[in-house]
Amino acid sequence: MTGRKYTLTRRHLLHRGTAAATLALAAPWVRPAHAAEPIRIGIVIPFTGASGVYGSEMEQAARLVARRINEAGGLLGGRSLELIIEDSESQPTSGVVATRKLLEVNRVEAIIGYWGSPIAMASKQLLIDAGKVMMVSCAANAVTEDPHDGLIWRFQAKSTQWGPVGARIMLNKGERRVAVLAQQNPFVISMVEPFRAEIERQGGEVIREVIYNPDQPSYRAEVEEIFGTDPDGVFIPGLLTDFTSIVKEYYRAGFDTPITSLSIAADANGKFIENVGAELAEGIHHFQPAPPLDSPNYKRFVREMGAPEDTIFLFAGNAYDQLSVAALAIEKAGTTEARQWTRVIPAVSNPPGTRVLDPVEALELVRRGEEIDFIGAGSDCDFNDIGDQLNRHFLHRVIRDGRNEKVQVIA
Repeated sequence: MTGRKYTLTRRHLLHRGTAAATLALAAPWVRPAHAAEPIRIGIVIPFTGASGVYGSEMEQAARLVARRINEAGGLLGGRSLELIIEDSESQPTSGVVATRKLLEVNRVEAIIGYWGSPIAMASKQLLIDAGKVMMVSCAANAVTEDPHDGLIWRFQAKSTQWGPVGARIMLNKGERRVAVLAQQNPFVISMVEPFRAEIERQGGEVIREVIYNPDQPSYRAEVEEIFGTDPDGVFIPGLLTDFTSIVKEYYRAGFDTPITSLSIAADANGKFIENVGAELAEGIHHFQPAPPLDSPNYKRFVREMGAPEDTIFLFAGNAYDQLSVAALAIEKAGTTEARQWTRVIPAVSNPPGTRVLDPVEALELVRRGEEIDFIGAGSDCDFNDIGDQLNRHFLHRVIRDGRNEKVQVIA
């Protein structure tokens, strides 16, 4: 597998004030005047800002689910799914504005998406207060660990699971005296202590840690401080924009210490290599929770997305699964009342039950009263009692000659 990325090119009209009206025209199903009221689902995802590269594929995946369900007759005896999509702009304040609009103006039954822990953390109390379901594609532990009345579901590995994976990658490369240069971010900070614990558990040592603020005009001081300690390797968890600047400072300073990072920083659908060029990117290792790349369901999902068969969608599958699970739970509960249907999410997504890969086929089984275990495009969609997803795998890749090469999949 080459790990080649697939970039959507559809123009997005997501400016505040025109988003809902414009996207309603583009919805995959047109409701006759006499039809039942649609079930409105909000989506808050990034189309602009540091994580804007992921919004297009997440939108396409959610629309794929909505179209298929609507073409098959909708939910609850004929109610269509209507998606109302807002741009988080990769910023907590914009995410809050989008969330408030969806809840108060559009009167949605749930909001899904939520790429980025700061955005989810800033918005979640609004959904709890409104009694609506929130489905996130972010990792900060506090998103689900703080009380939420069973309304929040995480379609991602939580932060504390990421740190040990980064440690194992570095230790396997023979890097035992390591340093950490981490962004000040609830998602990133949560993984630092587990990273250190795994390094020390296997006989290594973290010789230096530096926490930096995002969006600085320069990272020269931080780069010189961390690489000047002469570690075997440096772990740099962050996001695309700051990681790009850090790597340029590293190169200008003449350092050659190996770097390990996150795929949202060192890949970002190919944007990192575009930003710095193949020479600067060469040899950087990165990892990320990934879908089950070799599963029949993921391969079918890639085909439905119209992408090349070797495409790695790190987040589109999460959006596909979020809307699928929400639809299945609403149908099983027989209501759009959030506090009722959120309780049956484990009943449609966790074993036991008939394993089913397709949301439309799963809906038919639910209507026949059968127990199901829905298997998603992004993951198995199994959850614990606080809404955290279980059994996520991580894809480890390295940049060689301007391309991302698969190294291994880590459980």
